[in-house]
Amino acid sequence: MTKAVLKIPNMSCKHCVMRINKAIESVGAKGEVSLEKKKAVVEFDPGKVTLDEIINAIKRYGYEVEIGGDGC
Repeated sequence: MTKAVLKIPNMSCKHCVMRINKAIESVGAKGEVSLEKKKAVVEFDPGKVTLDEIINAIKRYGYEVEIGGDGC
């Protein structure tokens, strides 16, 4: 499994956290989303899903996504 930290600066409420988790899970990854830090730590199998696919799934829900950060 591979881990990546994604910054999601326009996340603003618990509803956002639920939507971002749903987006991450929709492509077969797992995520730990922190509203306070506006970040998500995603864990995924690169043989099944790419980081780009995870990012695009989150963007489809209307969120900005940047790679990087120090974790939740």
